[in-house]
Amino acid sequence: MDTANVQDLLEKALLKRLPLKGVTNALRLVNGYGDGMEGLILEQYNRHFVVSILETEWHQHCQTILDFVKTRLNAEYFIVKDRTASASSEPGAFRSAVWLNNGSSQTIVEENNLKFSVDLNDTLNSGLFLDMRSNRAAVAVLAHSRKVLNCFAYTCSFGVHCRASGAASVVNVDVGRKCLERGRQNYELNNIPAEKNEFIRADAVQYLERAAKKDNRFDMIILDPPSFARHEGNTFSVKKDLAPLVASAMNVLNPGGVIFVATNYSLMSHDGLCDMVSEAAGERQLQKMERFGQDIDFPGSGLMQESYLVAVLALMKNIPS
Repeated sequence: MDTANVQDLLEKALLKRLPLKGVTNALRLVNGYGDGMEGLILEQYNRHFVVSILETEWHQHCQTILDFVKTRLNAEYFIVKDRTASASSEPGAFRSAVWLNNGSSQTIVEENNLKFSVDLNDTLNSGLFLDMRSNRAAVAVLAHSRKVLNCFAYTCSFGVHCRASGAASVVNVDVGRKCLERGRQNYELNNIPAEKNEFIRADAVQYLERAAKKDNRFDMIILDPPSFARHEGNTFSVKKDLAPLVASAMNVLNPGGVIFVATNYSLMSHDGLCDMVSEAAGERQLQKMERFGQDIDFPGSGLMQESYLVAVLALMKNIPS
């Protein structure tokens, strides 16, 4: 692939994202195979851009990509993250290099008229999962007047959406102190006053167990766990732990409640996730169940491991179990 080919593919990818103009300035501009550029991910966060390289041949095209985002999108920050096997012997590790730095690695992005702080040179993730954008909006529509529990809250973007939509209350639970601090910042950016106990640093699995013992119940529960995680000697994996997690959440979900479950685990299908939610519901009656995935800036979703998401939104009937 020569420079002209890359430029042409970048123009076509940009054209596909035009429907998102006015919705957000944080989006995935190139989604690898789905945009004819297998092994390459390009994301925009306002005027900040990050390239993730999964195939070594893309190293030679970084300057072309930089020139494109400078010319077409007025870039002021550009970082390259090498995620190829040659970058490190450790799984999930990467090397990064800043190619353009007209300011801080941090910036503020907008999504559905809300603001979020991101940092492109903190970890592999920026602080806002782009593929959950449409899901955040769908969940927020149902959050009005509900008592919401946001598990694995990360930087609390679901919490911000729910509060902005008039949720009665929100509890954001995450094991990461830094994540919750960034969640507080996102609340402040949107002039949302945090209530007491709105940010809880805890293991979500243990929190649900304690909530059941105290009969602390919720009208909406959001579950978006990592595929695999370690914390204080304990491990969580979607493969073995998601089903009991969903069951625990059902135990503290009020009649007529809503549960949203999502995972990037590539061996989980929509059918499998729907079956899991139905089984966890037990004798509780489901009113409806909807399937969700990644937004339109993720063409080819499901065809590659780096672009995979299955999500289910289930609404329970208003009948006590």
